Amino acid sequence: MTGERILVVDDDKLNLTLISDILKVEGYEVYPFFNGSSILEKTYLIKPSAILLDIILPDIDGFEICKMLKEDIYTKDIPIIMITGRTHSSDVKKALELGAFDYIKKPIDEVEVAARVKSVLRYNEYQEKLKAMAIKDGLTGLYNHTFLIEILEKEIKKHEKKVSSISFAMIDIDYFKKVNDAYGHLFGDKVLKGLSDMLLKSVPNSDIVGRYGGEEFGIIFTHESKGNLEKLCETLRKNVQDAEFETDGTKVKITISIGACFRENTKGLKSDEIIRKADEALYKAKSSGRNKIEIV
Repeated sequence: MTGERILVVDDDKLNLTLISDILKVEGYEVYPFFNGSSILEKTYLIKPSAILLDIILPDIDGFEICKMLKEDIYTKDIPIIMITGRTHSSDVKKALELGAFDYIKKPIDEVEVAARVKSVLRYNEYQEKLKAMAIKDGLTGLYNHTFLIEILEKEIKKHEKKVSSISFAMIDIDYFKKVNDAYGHLFGDKVLKGLSDMLLKSVPNSDIVGRYGGEEFGIIFTHESKGNLEKLCETLRKNVQDAEFETDGTKVKITISIGACFRENTKGLKSDEIIRKADEALYKAKSSGRNKIEIV
């Protein structure tokens, strides 16, 4: 059993049931829907490995859904297989140009559905490995500096349309050089990895964590009020302060300083501006004694 999640959208109940049954027999978790309403939100929630999408739908057609999914930073890499009863090659051409990976023609053939889904998942697994190498930090597994900034820029544009808040926090390990000098770089790497795991566990699922560089980390917070941002940063600071890292029987404690920039309205905001403000806040936290948070 594979356990891969497959989202299927088709307004024909017979086709939807048939495709769902075929995929379930293959060991996939299937999420069937009769229409395309709120499909982006459903995709966020389900996090499917692939999407089978009918072109003809009653509320919004498959072309529009495909375009919407491919334009969103969180869903653009999910492979889409279009389902079509049309015989015009122009429809298939349009689907592929919009970013669809493959297509299945009606009437549904059991062997074809299973084979095409298996093929797209195999290809996507390979692509995900390549992507991870390009966007992830090798030591911590977090997003690297380049991709973190790319996400921040896209989030700013995305939230500009929604008129909602966005924040960027910079985290720095206090006196990290002393840790490396006293216990060695291997232990320093262990601290960096351990802190990365703590950061991931301490922030909401919708927020993004990356390694900014060296012993500095960055977090993109979305939809948080300034008060809630302060609580999240303080909880993180305290969790790190209370944690222990062990080497050769010696328990070592570390602390972090956090500088964050909160913006309620992202209209006209630039990524370098919010980063600079967060960096200034971090400098203030460190210069005023460290193991502190500063929010501007």
